[in-house]
Amino acid sequence: ACTMSSASLNAAACAGVRPQVASKRPGVTSVGHGASSPVSWSSVGLFTSSGRFLRGPLTMKAAPATAATSKETSEQYTGRRVVLTREEGKNGDMCARLTARGIDCLEMPLIESVVGPDRDALPAALNDPEGWTWVCITSPEAAKVFLEAWQEAGRPDLPIATVGKGTAKILAAHYATGALTAATFTPSKANADTMVLELPVHGDSTRVLYPASAKAASTLQDGLAARGADVTRLNTYSTEKVTAVGPDVLQQALAADVVTFGSPSAVKAWMALTGLDPTAEDHPAYACIGGTSAKACDTIGLPGVLFPEDPGVDGWEGVVLK
Repeated sequence: ACTMSSASLNAAACAGVRPQVASKRPGVTSVGHGASSPVSWSSVGLFTSSGRFLRGPLTMKAAPATAATSKETSEQYTGRRVVLTREEGKNGDMCARLTARGIDCLEMPLIESVVGPDRDALPAALNDPEGWTWVCITSPEAAKVFLEAWQEAGRPDLPIATVGKGTAKILAAHYATGALTAATFTPSKANADTMVLELPVHGDSTRVLYPASAKAASTLQDGLAARGADVTRLNTYSTEKVTAVGPDVLQQALAADVVTFGSPSAVKAWMALTGLDPTAEDHPAYACIGGTSAKACDTIGLPGVLFPEDPGVDGWEGVVLK
């Protein structure tokens, strides 16, 4: 069960984990089969000649959220703590998965969503008389903002392409009720690069609406435009770093076994709040939802970073359990 803390910004104590890692954990490692990311591999626990600890190669399959938790599994993780850093209200799924395994979780949101400059233009865009071949929605927050504007626009039936199970889940109820019936598309991997490669595009006759975070990279619109699509991007929301948390919560976070990151903004907020030296040896392990967040860690030089080959909560859970 999750219990609320009195810390500022509603940082909450839920139950969470601590994978066994060495005291020195530099490097960024992709976990999964056939990882294509540019990472260095070595035997598990091997220190390189420079003294840098590399974790890998590792193979894992994330346990489904509905899997029964055995007594042995619960005991394996008892006493370990994981910090969950997504926006307030978005850590519940991971918290439930980890607490079912006997893991202590500390919810400490590091980012918060704010209205983007193009939010007010979205309802009219959804009703564009020329129509859209695809509306591309690439995050749960983008899906939430889309639904608000969709309701304002009179709930037009639109073909929607989504990235990630979490994003699709937010829209699922409206397909179940028949409010949305148009075509849908989901790429084989939950990232913009794969969406660019796999989204059905038919030259300049393809019109794509991309309601996005103001801080999202230009990967999607640039890639689709290069394939001949006419892409309209609207920055409908943005994320800001949380700038203060209660000292008791921060102390608990610094003593945790694993800190999770769901975005580059969370990485930056963590560093700003903690003041940690990336070269220090007393870091927790870091578990990222995908390669974009892991790249932000690598840019800063954080040690002990793991991320799943296939982005998403299932893979993220598996990385945390490593």
